[in-house]
Amino acid sequence: MPTTPPPSPSSVGPAQSSITVPYQVLVEQSLVGIYVIQDGTLKYANAAFAAMSGHTPSEISGRRLAELVAPSCIDDVLSKVEERIRHGSSMRYTTRGLHKDGYEIDIEVHGSAVEFEGQPAVIGVAIDISERAHYERELRESGDLLRLLASHMTRVREEQRARIAHEIHDLLGGLLTSIKMGAARILNRVESAELAEIADELITTAQEGIEITREISDNLYPAILDHLGLEAAVRCHLERVCRRNDLQGDTVCNDALPQLPNEQALAAFRIFQEATTNIVRHADARRVNVVLGCISGTLCLEVCDDGRGLAASAPRGGAIGILGMQERARAVGGSVTLESRETGGTRLRLELPLPDPAR
Repeated sequence: MPTTPPPSPSSVGPAQSSITVPYQVLVEQSLVGIYVIQDGTLKYANAAFAAMSGHTPSEISGRRLAELVAPSCIDDVLSKVEERIRHGSSMRYTTRGLHKDGYEIDIEVHGSAVEFEGQPAVIGVAIDISERAHYERELRESGDLLRLLASHMTRVREEQRARIAHEIHDLLGGLLTSIKMGAARILNRVESAELAEIADELITTAQEGIEITREISDNLYPAILDHLGLEAAVRCHLERVCRRNDLQGDTVCNDALPQLPNEQALAAFRIFQEATTNIVRHADARRVNVVLGCISGTLCLEVCDDGRGLAASAPRGGAIGILGMQERARAVGGSVTLESRETGGTRLRLELPLPDPAR
């Protein structure tokens, strides 16, 4: 089959003329596409390169490069060819070619500037990566779908938590309050010391039940977040965690926080809540410091402890707390990073872009 011959070894680098024929055989039998482009024209293509677009070497050699590239990529490819020739450099990138049957193919090319027949040209290799690109696109789409599903499930779960918290607080809390008030009425009217003691115990038990109910309700859904905002919710939760676990803690808010959308405020609080849970379970810390602030339109939340650090306090294999925090942040446009502190312990940092107030 007649084809345009590949560039001679002398045109692409030092070589001996005695190996020209073996060199040509190697090029022709190569499993990767080999090409030469000059003046916007494909001067040479081996069989592997031609086959990518469904052509034979004789069909494709001599054709304008613009005829072989997907329309959306023509300007980019031509500018890259010109850049390599102008700077005498090499370049590696991916683009989309045009198959003779009309569909587009994904190609990875690696070319370098050379002199061919006394004129500047580009010689390089190309690989059809359509199958790999297809799988990568499917993987990205699957990841996007999984994130969409996870975000939907999180919203549904938070809605259910809010409903259950409301019912526990209003219904169960209301019943316990009624019991406490009834016992107080009995205590005020009873003359028997024994009955007075029973009524007093009922009041104490009912009050404990009210406090437990309020705590369960707040853990399910922090009503304080809706009424007083993120700073108050963070302070209240940290105080509760420190009191329960014999920790010292402090919350510093460097700026007056703007009103956050409900979804962002809840995500920030849940991330903070998970961070404190991890500290209690894994860090063996004595102190927790929280810093809230706004920097250049970004909400920053830092949670620092003086525990064992990331390596020593890493949770068991299969734990997904950190992944959950990162996905929560991603779902509302933010990011979570963790690092060990030089002074010991761990720093978690949440960055959350704030809505543009002008909109």
